[in-house]
Amino acid sequence: MGAPRKRQARKFTPPLTSDFAVSVGKGPLLSPLGSDRIPPNKFQAFASNPEKRFMKKTRSMLTALGTLITAGLLSQPGFAGQNQFYLKADLGGSRASDVQLHEFFGQPIAPGSKIKLDPGWRGGFCGGYGLTDWLDAEAEVGFTSYRIDSITGATRSDGALANVPFFLNARLHLPDTYHFSPYVGAGFGVSSTILTGDNVSIGGTIFDGTSADAVFAYQAFGGLRFALNERMGLSLEYHYFHGEKSSLSADVVVGVPSDRVKLGRTESHSVSIAFDFHF
Repeated sequence: MGAPRKRQARKFTPPLTSDFAVSVGKGPLLSPLGSDRIPPNKFQAFASNPEKRFMKKTRSMLTALGTLITAGLLSQPGFAGQNQFYLKADLGGSRASDVQLHEFFGQPIAPGSKIKLDPGWRGGFCGGYGLTDWLDAEAEVGFTSYRIDSITGATRSDGALANVPFFLNARLHLPDTYHFSPYVGAGFGVSSTILTGDNVSIGGTIFDGTSADAVFAYQAFGGLRFALNERMGLSLEYHYFHGEKSSLSADVVVGVPSDRVKLGRTESHSVSIAFDFHF
């Protein structure tokens, strides 16, 4: 038999296609560019570049995804389009300012007398038509009601004050290519002021029953609508209401010099949730 073959040690040459340094154990590092060795203290700076590139790509992908999601939300149909009818109803809470009391069936009252009202509620229903893709015309009927908290000089003040307005509105909003659509509007019309008394007593004069008067009124409103789909939407809505002075008469009076209760202007602020449907 011949002499055994001797094993020869071969020097390992790293491939030139590697784009990062490789470390085995605690030994020296091999250069991707073919140099024999990289000092250990240079590895951290050299090997961190791929991580930075990965993080940069990840941030770019997340940014692109966020842009696509935002565009998708904003591109959905949002409000009534031109030549389109819709119906809307809203319900919420309301707060009214104090109402001046100018006359109470001829009974002498103190100057500056007023009716204080508890917080109440508001409801409304309207039909609208899109004149353009940003302007709508509406006809609206509403209702606000408040319990009476106190009346200046009254020994008993159980009762309520309500307003039932009918308005013709104009509404401005973003075109119907938006998922979220802010809007503002205003309207004018007539409102019925309704006073209800449960043996309200001032200076020996008692009011029991209901009396009403029709007065000029106007409103301003605004809100933010969220489109549920192409036909339905939900809105958060604010209403400012103003009704002029009212003079209410009683059907039957006994032993008093007048049949009138005269009230000052009515003002209220309401916040409600609205639902609309487009045909």
